[in-house]
Amino acid sequence: MRSRPKTTWLLVFAFVFAWCFAGLGSVYAQERSEIRVGALVSMTGMNAMTGAEQKWAYEQAVEDINNDGGVYVEEYGKKLPINLIFADDKSQAADAASAMERLIKQQNIDLALSTNITPLNIAAATVCDKYEVFYSITCSWLEPVAAENFEFASDFFTSTRGAAEMPFLIWEEYLPEDKRPSRPALMMEDNRDGQAFGDSFRKLAKEHGYEFVVDDPYTPGSKDFSSHTLKFKSAGVDALLWLGSPTDGIMFMRQMRESNLKIPYIHGWKGFWPSEFINTLGENANYVIHDGFWTERNKQPGAARLGKLYREEHDKDSVSVGLYYANVQVLAEAIEKAGSIDSRKVRDTVFGGEFKGTVKGDIKFNENGICEVPLVALQWWNKERVPVWPTVPGVSKLRLPPKNGGEPRVFE
Repeated sequence: MRSRPKTTWLLVFAFVFAWCFAGLGSVYAQERSEIRVGALVSMTGMNAMTGAEQKWAYEQAVEDINNDGGVYVEEYGKKLPINLIFADDKSQAADAASAMERLIKQQNIDLALSTNITPLNIAAATVCDKYEVFYSITCSWLEPVAAENFEFASDFFTSTRGAAEMPFLIWEEYLPEDKRPSRPALMMEDNRDGQAFGDSFRKLAKEHGYEFVVDDPYTPGSKDFSSHTLKFKSAGVDALLWLGSPTDGIMFMRQMRESNLKIPYIHGWKGFWPSEFINTLGENANYVIHDGFWTERNKQPGAARLGKLYREEHDKDSVSVGLYYANVQVLAEAIEKAGSIDSRKVRDTVFGGEFKGTVKGDIKFNENGICEVPLVALQWWNKERVPVWPTVPGVSKLRLPPKNGGEPRVFE
């Protein structure tokens, strides 16, 4: 009896192997029970206050999605719940990178959500690019993130230019020319975040006809700001533009008040908006202006509900939770549009994609995964946030301290 040619047996073996492999793939698809999403959050360190709001928003968004059955993934033919796996970045870039590496290598995440500080997100995104895991960033300045040309990271936030132009527009919109600041100062935290933001302030100051009489960065985590307060007093500073963490912001404001330094216009980014700022400083926070990422009054679907949920749980409001909630919404919709949890396919859906109806509004990314959304400015007054810019007719007012006692100077 003649033996079968070896090639025939090889073909049979290949067919059987392929059939078995396809069968295993089908079983795996059927057994896939969740989408593993890693999330970096500052649970400890100087950024823990803002990190707590971010963590709440991520958890609430995932809870809402899972209560609706999860995210439909076409390649599995069913909805899958999101399993949100947190990691503490400890408010440090090096810890953000190592935490992301652990999420990828030990927790086997499919996709990732960002923390909210630019240097930390750049460190984490670098790790995600290395392992080809899609990283959905929000709350990081667009210019430094875009400059990295990440292959597996997107970012929706504002540009440093867009945020930095805000005070100059407020002065021009509200104040007569003879009442505008004439001796402004700049005080940025000395890291990539502050350096990028500071560059935008300097350029815009020139464009709007201003010059900083003091331009003095500070080291994040500083405990003594006496050198800054002395410089501001000596220079007769009448407006201060500031960037730093909530912890640093509270420390600085306390020491400024203790030194009897009075600056009529103070505008801070990142560190002045958490409710802990007003709860700690009380009336000493009056007149301070801060940035805001989101408002529940924006009339977007679900925004009012989200704001109400946060207030009921925390007995305070938030100007950030909508931004982070929207990050989860974008990622979930991207998975559905891609029909997959494969990072490359999700990335391809986000880059150049548009996501309508989030609690933040419509979010449209360019071909490099970058989307600019505007910030707002609000002023602390008697423990409430008053919208200052963009102006809201009948609502927006700018208050400056009285020059010689009496009532606040109000500009509408």
